[in-house]
Amino acid sequence: MKRRKHGPPSGPLAGKVVELVVERLGGRGDGIARLDAHQLFLPFTVPGDRVRARVAGRRGDGLAGSVIERLHDGPHRAPPLCRHFEACGGCAVQHLDEDLYVRWKTGLLEQALASQGLPADGLVPLARLPLGKRRRAGFAFRRLGRGLVLGFNARASANIVDLEACVVLDPAIVALLPALRTLLAELIEPGGTGEAILTLTENGLDLLLVAEAALDLFRREKLADFAQAHDLARLSWRRPEEKSASPVAERRPPRLTLGGVEVVPPPGAFLQASPEGERVIVAAVIAALGSARRVADLYAGLGTLTLPLAVAGARLKAVEGDAEALAALVQAIRRHPSLRIETERRDLARQPVEAAELDGFEAVVFDPPRAGALAQARELARSRLVKTAVAVSCNPATLARDAAILVRAGWRLEALTPIDPFPFSPHLEVVAGFRR
Repeated sequence: MKRRKHGPPSGPLAGKVVELVVERLGGRGDGIARLDAHQLFLPFTVPGDRVRARVAGRRGDGLAGSVIERLHDGPHRAPPLCRHFEACGGCAVQHLDEDLYVRWKTGLLEQALASQGLPADGLVPLARLPLGKRRRAGFAFRRLGRGLVLGFNARASANIVDLEACVVLDPAIVALLPALRTLLAELIEPGGTGEAILTLTENGLDLLLVAEAALDLFRREKLADFAQAHDLARLSWRRPEEKSASPVAERRPPRLTLGGVEVVPPPGAFLQASPEGERVIVAAVIAALGSARRVADLYAGLGTLTLPLAVAGARLKAVEGDAEALAALVQAIRRHPSLRIETERRDLARQPVEAAELDGFEAVVFDPPRAGALAQARELARSRLVKTAVAVSCNPATLARDAAILVRAGWRLEALTPIDPFPFSPHLEVVAGFRR
């Protein structure tokens, strides 16, 4: 994960110690106070906090600061749940109470829409998800001397917090970390770095290791023994410059069930953060589609939406650019020949499905990465016969940009479902329904 760096202290405010009151929360969860004509961003504060703080440097068009002492707590402060909070960069806002947290998360969407001149019509309450259910995570690691650190990056830093506990991750993932740390210390050369991607599937953990080290016989034997000892479903290895992983041990195919259909994901595959979040997203998409039965599913991935929609009776065309994800979907479809699904591999950022092609469908569903679906939204806006569109987005800013393209072309934004699959972080999932 890339971290933003603060600019070096400069000007008359550099290093200055000030006493001030936090006024509001920013989009990344930091408290914001006013210092002369500047915004001063203060992590781990809440509105109403009175603090002594030191100006650390520039941050965008404002200033970054650090709290020296909290003199008075604001009314919406809550005790954090995790011992790593404030050090680990995975969570930003464990210190907010429930009321402020929900208002802040929902506000991320409302503010993004307002920046494009769009009302938040059809907005329903934030769908909160239970803690301890996140089933996929990527952990950074670095060999230091005889030991090894394994965890998430520290806030705004390349340093790694050696993770011992986590209230967000499924306990089965956290439980493997001590043994994985010991294993990697034996396999990685001093100074070596990499990433361990753990996915909890329905029949066991799936582990992908990404490292520069060569996969020699010694490492293969150690990894195979580890997979056996810890009952992993699958263990794979990939060097950073490689696109595909090398299998080391597949004791059983890792399994996911999407809409009642079994899918075997490729190593390290993207999927929704938790089964609970996935169910909320699927239900919101089905509700927004209404009676539409001829549907184009763009950025289809493994079939998270494709398969439930097909099982519900829709006829689908699933379009996806990632070859391994699409291959997993195709294999699932072959095991269920009654499903009416056509597939196509296509890079939708470079080659969007054109308006004339879209006009063969009643509805379009699109679930792009964080960069959004700019080119595809423009083609959808140009279509004439599509009457329903559903966007699934993990980035309110790009969702609002793409929504504005559709609204200017005559679409109505009728439904907004905000979902919180990554608790205590600035990330928000949204399902948005459009009609014309």
